[in-house]
Amino acid sequence: MKNQLKHLLHKESLKKLLNKDELSKVAKQKKTYYVVLPILLLLIVIIMSIAKLTLKDQKQLTKVSDFFDERQGLVGQGTIEAKEVNVNAKVPGRIIKLYVEEGQEVKTGDKLVEISSEELQAKKVQAQAAVAQAEAALKAAKEQYEQAKAGVEASSGLVKQAEAGVKAAEGKASEAKAGVKASQKQQEASAAVKEKADKGARDQEIAQAEVAYNVMKTSYERVALLAEKGAVSKQKLDEVKAQLDLSEQTLSMAKEGARIEDKKAATAMSEAAQAGVEASEARIIQAEAGVQAAQAQLTQAMAGVQSSNALLYQTQAGIEAREGLVAQAKGALEEVEAYLDSVVIKAPMDGTVTAINSEEGELVSTGTQIAIVSNLQGAWTAMNVKEIDLGQITEGQKVKVKVPSYPDKLFTGEVKTINKQPSFAVKRATNDNGNFDIVSFGVKIKLDNNEEILRPGMSAFIQFENKN
Repeated sequence: MKNQLKHLLHKESLKKLLNKDELSKVAKQKKTYYVVLPILLLLIVIIMSIAKLTLKDQKQLTKVSDFFDERQGLVGQGTIEAKEVNVNAKVPGRIIKLYVEEGQEVKTGDKLVEISSEELQAKKVQAQAAVAQAEAALKAAKEQYEQAKAGVEASSGLVKQAEAGVKAAEGKASEAKAGVKASQKQQEASAAVKEKADKGARDQEIAQAEVAYNVMKTSYERVALLAEKGAVSKQKLDEVKAQLDLSEQTLSMAKEGARIEDKKAATAMSEAAQAGVEASEARIIQAEAGVQAAQAQLTQAMAGVQSSNALLYQTQAGIEAREGLVAQAKGALEEVEAYLDSVVIKAPMDGTVTAINSEEGELVSTGTQIAIVSNLQGAWTAMNVKEIDLGQITEGQKVKVKVPSYPDKLFTGEVKTINKQPSFAVKRATNDNGNFDIVSFGVKIKLDNNEEILRPGMSAFIQFENKN
């Protein structure tokens, strides 16, 4: 019994403990609920207020009926755009002068910004020195070319001179060969005379001399008989006697041969002729040696021409290379000068300075956008018109324009272009409705913005005037 009683008491105590934990948890949950609930309610109220304000603003800004009556003509919406040119730094440096302010009108070429140029001035000096150095090298190369050209002319003159020397030497050699032939002929004649003197007259010549002597002897005997009878004169007898003596001497010489002095003379003549032949042959050797020497001079002169031409081509290549260096140096100088011209940035067009993004003293890098120049008078807007409405629009058509920024002011414009090709589909066909695709065409409208109050980015509502 005691054990049972203890068990029951233990069990009751455990229940009490469990009830206390549950009650504690419930109390904590109630406390968290009362804290979180007001916060949630406050967030809901804030979100609803923001949504209400947003819907109200959207209603004010996007409600087309607040601007135009769609029954009076087609109405569309677009965004105003204008030609804008970013004024960027072409060279890095520090801005030393801003010549304009935001909203200021400028003309093409007006000064906008000036950037420091000390480093560019130093580069210009270096570039000028490089140009001077390249031009000096080019001048020296041209002088070398002229010298090489003169060398070619001189070498060509030596070639002509050597060619003339070869011709002269060949002429002398020909003369020497002709002299040899003449000397040989003379030597042959002298040898014949000598041979004749050595051998004496031939048998035929002796017989001829005997016949002549006998004829003259017979003639003399007849004339002598006639002279004794007085038939011929003493003078005639003497003449025949002289002819008889001459024929006798001729016969005697033919039989006895030439005299000693004649033989010596013939020998001397033959020896002299042989010496002439030898001398002529020596002149041939000398002349041929002269030809060889002249040809050697010609070869040397031609080699000189080739060398001079090679030097000429080399100097000409040097000129072309240095002309390239001069052009390169001048190009670098022109580039620096172009950069120097860019340190003063000028207005690229007529317009208005709509933004200045830098201050004087600010360090800018290449490409930094310093300002923006806009041509507000040339503002335009672009919109997309569904193809089903395109028949209500023509190029040159007048339009009315309103912007939320100036709700009470009416602007005008004109349709400038209508795209030839569609831009995109504004409605896609589906299998459920069976409709066709509806595409749109871009329309560009030029706005009258002489007061320059229309700005890029503004929303614009456009009403096209009816064609009727």
